[in-house]
Parts: sequence; C-alpha cells; structure tokens
Amino acid sequence: MPQPLLKFTHQTQTAALLYRATFGPQIDVLNPLIELDVNQWFENQYNELPSYHLPQLRLAVQLSGKTEPTTNLRLGVWWQYALTANDQLRQRMAYALSQILVVSSVGVGNRHEELAAYYDLLVEHSFGNFRDLLKAVTTNAAMGRYLTLRRSTKANPKNNTFPDENYARELMQLFTIGLWKLDENGQPLTDHNGDPIPSYTQNDVQELARALTGWQSGHNEHPMTPRERNHDTEQKFILGQHFAAGQNTEQDLDQALDLLFNHQNTPFFIANLLIKRFVTSNPTQAYLYRVAQAFIDNGNGVRGDFKAVLWAILTDSAVINGQASRQSQLGLLKEPILMAANQARALGVTSLGDYWEVKSNIRYFGQSPLQAETVFNFYLPDFAPQGEIAANGLTAPEFSLLSSYQMLNIHNRLCAVLNCHQSTKPQQWFYAIQPFIAVQHDSNALIEMINTRVFAGLLSDSLRAQLFDLLDNHIAINQQIRRVESALYTAFTSPEFFCQEFVA
Repeated sequence: MPQPLLKFTHQTQTAALLYRATFGPQIDVLNPLIELDVNQWFENQYNELPSYHLPQLRLAVQLSGKTEPTTNLRLGVWWQYALTANDQLRQRMAYALSQILVVSSVGVGNRHEELAAYYDLLVEHSFGNFRDLLKAVTTNAAMGRYLTLRRSTKANPKNNTFPDENYARELMQLFTIGLWKLDENGQPLTDHNGDPIPSYTQNDVQELARALTGWQSGHNEHPMTPRERNHDTEQKFILGQHFAAGQNTEQDLDQALDLLFNHQNTPFFIANLLIKRFVTSNPTQAYLYRVAQAFIDNGNGVRGDFKAVLWAILTDSAVINGQASRQSQLGLLKEPILMAANQARALGVTSLGDYWEVKSNIRYFGQSPLQAETVFNFYLPDFAPQGEIAANGLTAPEFSLLSSYQMLNIHNRLCAVLNCHQSTKPQQWFYAIQPFIAVQHDSNALIEMINTRVFAGLLSDSLRAQLFDLLDNHIAINQQIRRVESALYTAFTSPEFFCQEFVA
C-alpha cells in the first residue's frame, strides 16, 4: 500500500532523518533530499543494489595477498560499506538487526566468511519480511554454531542426552516474544499480585527444543540442512499449540516460527527494539503502538513487512513534528560505533588503498560489529544508569558503554581520526582537510562549514558561541591546521554530537 505523500518543510527534519536512517548525513545527500519528497528517498533506498559483505571480503583477501580472511579485513568491509555504500538505509537496518538477532565471533571464532555471510543474510532481508528472516536466521550456519542448534538431536534416554535448549530459549526471549506477556496494546499483563506474567515456561522451552532438532552441517553462506533421523517426530505442545506427531524437521520448524511470528507479543517486542536502535530510548506508548500496528498490517494485510515498519518508525507524526519544532524529546545517546561513523562520514573519510582494513573497535568503543560478548548484545535494552534517568523511569542502554575509561578511549579515537588528513600509507583512513583550511581565517565561515558538514545544520547557539570563543580568542589565524583540528575536536566531543536529538 503506498504511503501518504510526505515532504519535509524544515532542514532540521531532513538532517534528523539522515542521522537516524543512515550512518550519518553528508552534504551531497542532504541538499538533494530537501528537494525530494520523503517517499522518493525511501523508494530510492529500496531500489539501491544491496552491498554484500562476503564477496567484498573475499576480494579484500585477494587484494591483500593474504591466504585467508582476518578480523581486520572483515571489519574493513563493514566500515567501507557503513561509510561509503549507497544503500545506507539497508546497511543501517542490517546493523540494527545484528544487535537483536545476535551472532558473535565470541562463540563462532575466526570463521570470518561465516560471519560475513550471516551479516549478508541481514542485509538481504532488511527490507523483507520478519517471518522470512526468522527462518533464514534459524537455519543459518553461523547462528547454528553460535547458539548450538547445529546437530541438536532428539532425546536418547539410554545415553542420557537431550535436545539443546539454547536456541529455543533465545528464539523466544530475545528474538520474538520476550519475557513477559503483553496485552493487545503492548502493555505487560499482570497477575492478581500485580506481578508480570511470563510469556513462556521451561516446559515450552523444552518442547520447542524438541521441535528444532535435526538440523546439521551448514557452512559460510550455505544454510543448515535437515537430518530426519535426528529429529523428534513425537507430538509436542508449545505455548498451548499442538504439534502433530509425524511432522518432519522442516514442518516442525515452520509451525514453530509461524506460532512465534503470529504471537500477540511479537509486533510490540520487535517494534520496541527497532525504535530504540533508530529513534529513541524511550518511545511513548502511542508511538510504540503505531509502529506495532504497521508490523501487524502493512496496509495490504501483510504482517511483518519491514518496509512498513521502517516507514512507521522514521516518519511517525510525533517524530516529524518534533524535528520541525526542535522540541523533540525522542532522543538517545549515540552508541560509539554510530558516533564514529557520523564523524567519518562528516569528514568524507575514505581508505587510501584498494581495500579497507580496520582493527577491532572493542578497545576504543567497547563494541564492534558481530563481536558482542554475549547473545544479549553490547547492552541491555532496558538499562538505566543510576541518577536522574533511572529515577524518572527512563532507559538509556548506550550509557552502559560510557564509563570514564571508555570515554577517554572514545575521545582519543575521535582525535586520531582528525589526524588522518596526514595519512600516506595504504589502507589508512584519509580525509581532505583543504576545504576547512580554505575558510579557517574566517571564524564564521569555518563554524558554518562545521555546522553544515558535522551537524547538518543543527548546531546549537551555545556550541556556536564556544567555537567563536576558541577561534577568536585562543588560536591565531596563522595556525591554520591547529585552528581546524581544534574546532573540529571541540565539535566532535561536544554533548550534542554524542546525542541524537540534542536539546540545548
């Protein structure tokens, strides 16, 4: 069903959309989007060819002269596409999904092609249907290895062996229905004592584990395949639904996924997680409900359509009106990787070589793509730091990565990138400082360039005044590089750059 025509009337709306829907606004994208209706921008993004990671990783291995993939090459591909790929919305959605349907090298090991193939699965399904994604994820080789569904076999009481419950539990708890039962408005149901009601029991986990037995093998981009002799064909009862005896591996899987996909909780659970990745740590009940309704029905009776869900998340009336008025409270702390990507895209960072190679970001940022310590991702979605945020019943998941030690590392990394204009070695990051140097003698012109390129026109009056003070009172005009680097460092380490929807 075509979405209603939407055209932004304020540059702030356009800039805010690009902060949310991409890895950071760039001036060559910002200006044309102001002339387009928003529907056309979404349609253009849907029609961009997907940038797949595994083929590029294999090419990087070849170009580097290495005999096999490495962590640095895999991450190089990720950063190459985050910073330069045209299919920004698709890549941004894939990254969000990678933090919900978690697979990690911590568990999969140095199987870099397998990790890249898993990420490509997320890229492929980013504009597709959640039900299709669920099946692809469940049968994926990396997921089968990570959450140990691979080679899970029916019970053998004689040998005291039983089906692996790991994936069954996380499929319900983290990937579909969550821990607690929700009503038709997405609010937690409570018992007579006022306690939340669990959405599943340990018996449901055990029964679902039985339904998921019989999957084996799988490698890189090739999914796992059924081995019927290992599948439990007896009848099962999961979440009150009967699974008939005699069903094969694929039939039991499809019935289980249909059950979870159509569960009352799932639209609200997934909508909440995606909103937190794109727009705000604290969606209102009304906003969450509207996005969940888009999941339930895309307007053509289709459930789980990611295009409809993304449109609902990114163009909701409350979000758009908040952008226009600059009164939006739908903010969040940027996670470090997005902050670094925003910086790099603002500077126009590229690689000097014919392939990208990037060291793990764990040291600097406390996170790195497909390198979470656990299946719970880098942070819990309901984390709230002690103090004003927790006291007001709010959440701020990304704050769990922002210790004083990590903040120092982040600042050091942001500073190091500013020195990349001096890079000369292959595979190093590089950006052209000359456009900033050309205007540095005029404080107003330099600040306006920073406003346009770094903040997409959203620079606050307070930070503008701080930059004027720095340039006019503390650094001489003949110190060209120092003036530019100091002004950029002040901008990139400011609270408003660290936050999305900063309200001064």
